[in-house]
Amino acid sequence: MKLKRKLMASFPHAYYWKTGVAALAFTLASYGANAGEAAKKPAAAKLAPAPAAAPPAPPPAPMGVFGADMPAPGRFTLAASAGFANFSGQRIGSQGVSSAFVAATTPYLFNPTQTLRLVPQNIAVAVQQLGMAYGVAKDFAIVITANMVERNLDMLTFKGLTRSINPLGMSYTGTAGFGDLMAAGIYRLYQDDVHRIQINLGMSFPTGSNRQIFTLLQPDASYVTSRAFYGLQPGTGTYDIMPGVVYAGHLDAWSWGLSYRGRLPLGANPEGYRWGDYHEFNAWGGYNLLPGLTTTIRAQASLMGTIRGLDWQIRGRAPAANPNFYGGQRVEIFGGATIGGKIVGLDNMSLAVEAGLPVYQNLNGPQIMKDWQAAVSVRLKI
Repeated sequence: MKLKRKLMASFPHAYYWKTGVAALAFTLASYGANAGEAAKKPAAAKLAPAPAAAPPAPPPAPMGVFGADMPAPGRFTLAASAGFANFSGQRIGSQGVSSAFVAATTPYLFNPTQTLRLVPQNIAVAVQQLGMAYGVAKDFAIVITANMVERNLDMLTFKGLTRSINPLGMSYTGTAGFGDLMAAGIYRLYQDDVHRIQINLGMSFPTGSNRQIFTLLQPDASYVTSRAFYGLQPGTGTYDIMPGVVYAGHLDAWSWGLSYRGRLPLGANPEGYRWGDYHEFNAWGGYNLLPGLTTTIRAQASLMGTIRGLDWQIRGRAPAANPNFYGGQRVEIFGGATIGGKIVGLDNMSLAVEAGLPVYQNLNGPQIMKDWQAAVSVRLKI
């Protein structure tokens, strides 16, 4: 009597594509009817054709690029991230200037016969963000993010109402609160074994406050509590459209890409102003040092216009109270890495980090300069 075992093939599936592994098993045996019967050879087992292996998942894009990575249909990706940045020093165009120069030469917006009296020395920014992405279909996903923003300000006050460069003292203040909610859709236009092109379109909703207050030392040694400057408000107060496009490619251990994303306010907020249009361009390259570890380098160029309109409750004698002293151009360089949890046995988790600094700044100023930026994100695939 002979026994036959069917051959089985397994094809594991996880977030994005993973290479399928066919598992084959068979047993050959023969039994005699009695002690004198010769053993019989089993019939040759017929091997079922193994399904074609799915292409491997493309390497992850740098953490700071939006719209390059998409979850598989019916899958969620949850992300918690923290970002930090620091600003210090003053710049007019591409030229750095001293705080004393700003106080002695820059007219006060609401009284040009006087000069600015308060000059920021340092701003520390911390952002905590929660995000969710869901694969609606093979080529379409949605993303929703919410965040909380904290900004701490060190402000130097000069004596008198005009031109004096004698320091009076420092103020240490800041703001904190929920930022604007963002929802976006990502659609894959094209993909082959190497290249992919994806577009995204999002909307920012004014869930963050833009009426927060703070207290500052004044030139006459008094303290005044008033509405915080534009750049210290957690929210914008406007509905903004956010278009974008991404090209990405990969071959063997190498990956690369280009992207654009904008943020365009659709109208003024109830306070009477809107932020300038923002345009961001990215170019990056990546290399898989080993399975599950991708390193990246990214160049980012950004362009932003001045604030349009005016909040009459923001009247401080500082550069950040003037809507004309916002925006400009920056070029920044970032280095980062994405570490897959499979390295430590957590297949559905990953850790992404990225940090960088500006190499060029041309600011509408006087305006405080950016020093550096860093971020970390933990992602869970469901």
